[in-house]
Amino acid sequence: MKAVPRLITLLFIVLLAIPVNAQEEELVMVQGKKNLDYNISSLEKCNKRIQRQQERLLQKLSRKEKIYAARLKRKDSAGYARYQQQQVSFDSIGKLNKNRSAIHSVRAKGSAAIDSLSAIQQFLQTKTNINNNDALRKYTDQLNKLKADQQRNNQVGELINQRFNTLKAINTDAKGIKGFKGIDKQVFYAKEKIKVFKQINDEPSKVEEQALEVLQGQQGFDQLLDKTTGRGTTNSNMSASDLETMGYQTKRQVNEQLKQKFGSNLGGIQQNMGKQIADYQDKLKDVKKTTGTLKQSKQSLNRLKNINKPTFHVNPMRGMPFSKRIEKQWNFQTNRATIDGRPAMLQFSAMAGFKHTPKLIYGAGIATSIGLGQNWNNIRFSFEGLGVRTFAEWQWQYGIGAYAGYERMFKQATFIKTNETTPQVNQNAHNTNTYNESILIGLTKRYRINDKMNGSVQVLFDAWYKEKGSRTPIQLRIATLKN
Repeated sequence: MKAVPRLITLLFIVLLAIPVNAQEEELVMVQGKKNLDYNISSLEKCNKRIQRQQERLLQKLSRKEKIYAARLKRKDSAGYARYQQQQVSFDSIGKLNKNRSAIHSVRAKGSAAIDSLSAIQQFLQTKTNINNNDALRKYTDQLNKLKADQQRNNQVGELINQRFNTLKAINTDAKGIKGFKGIDKQVFYAKEKIKVFKQINDEPSKVEEQALEVLQGQQGFDQLLDKTTGRGTTNSNMSASDLETMGYQTKRQVNEQLKQKFGSNLGGIQQNMGKQIADYQDKLKDVKKTTGTLKQSKQSLNRLKNINKPTFHVNPMRGMPFSKRIEKQWNFQTNRATIDGRPAMLQFSAMAGFKHTPKLIYGAGIATSIGLGQNWNNIRFSFEGLGVRTFAEWQWQYGIGAYAGYERMFKQATFIKTNETTPQVNQNAHNTNTYNESILIGLTKRYRINDKMNGSVQVLFDAWYKEKGSRTPIQLRIATLKN
């Protein structure tokens, strides 16, 4: 009789566990699909960006190569003959890139990101039912397409590098022909932009982090991910044969290679090598004492460093996509009431700056002015105008920089027709019934708020403050900036 209550309790526990397991599987499925959909979409966007960048690059390089070839023909006949022997050109690479089906992605290898997505798909297939497996099969074709597109982009990039290196060698032998620097710039900055595209794609999103948090809590997920991506495979539990299969060089392989070259007497060879190294170290000490040898060594090192160095001054901003060169800025300031009867005002502005170089930023924006009243005893909110602003900012060091700008504020009379007349004491070219103008110069100090936001304090001098009847030429602005 005592066994009956125990049996009922056990059945009750089992019945409670079934919905929990089903609910957990459904959560894993939802989060896994969400991760796959988001990352596949992100990788497709990245591949398309790289493809468009390569297409634009090849169009520019085709034009520049024709100009360079004409100059080479006039100034270096030997170099031009060598140039004609090359069958591949930027123009032919561009035609091949347009007909992407002609680029065979044999032995296509996906990146670590694609391998991770394949591991997630495999894991979901082992954890879900048959209906869900049917829904997961569509990801196989998408991942294969991503691998093929990525491989084609890589192959086009390799062809561009090969052609560029060929022209660079010809140009070096020809002692520099005018026009190659433009080709060098285009290739360099295109590579930098492609790097940024890949970095943007590699940045983890909140969707991905949330999905991986659920998946990593499942038994067997980390092991499958490590096996598929090759991550964490160099631990002490792996055998030498496993490491050799993955392409690592083991101690056994090194010993076999040494035996094939030197025979079985490795001990004596090691002793002789030790003596030779000791003798070499003694000689090296004498060499270090010679200043001439040291200078030659430094020069050799500098030559090695400058082999792949660009032939032009690099502007890091040109290697960034346009969207990454835009800086958004919001600022506000207050102005005291003027002697001509205008109220104290609070001005808000929103501006967008273009990063021409890491130090120089210029841009434009809009501003609005809100009246606050004449004093604390007469507070009255009113719309006072809408204006436009242009600015340029030159950064020096420690966040300190110079600021210059031109602004025009269109007054309330421009937008609202009213019978009231506002008295104007100072009527002039820079202050009329409909607008006033400002020329501002001054200093700005930036400070860090967080990874994405910066702050700025601007102290500016208004060159036309007298024309507007302002009480002071100094304007203090507080700004927030977002990259």
